[in-house]
Amino acid sequence: MTKSKPSDVLGRMKAAATREKPVSTTVPVGETEETSVTSSAPVAPRVRKVRFTLDLEPEAHKNLKRFALEADADASEVMRALLALLHRDAQVRNAVLTAISKD
Repeated sequence: MTKSKPSDVLGRMKAAATREKPVSTTVPVGETEETSVTSSAPVAPRVRKVRFTLDLEPEAHKNLKRFALEADADASEVMRALLALLHRDAQVRNAVLTAISKD
């Protein structure tokens, strides 16, 4: 097994942090650095879900879980529905803006 250079390790760590595929610093066999070309094709949008952590007061957490239970849904489904409403409903968006401006 070959030992990675520190710059390669750093590049892989940065790529992992940003969820990008690491770019190889080696030139494929049969190519020189001058003939090696990287693709400039547009990157496809992310399709996998992204984890988002939210800290709640115990009472808010209890209310969310109770609502989800009564709706026969997961708390994450409730939060996704709320975010969808925030995105497409101007009244919800304005109500949220008003609520966060008071904090």
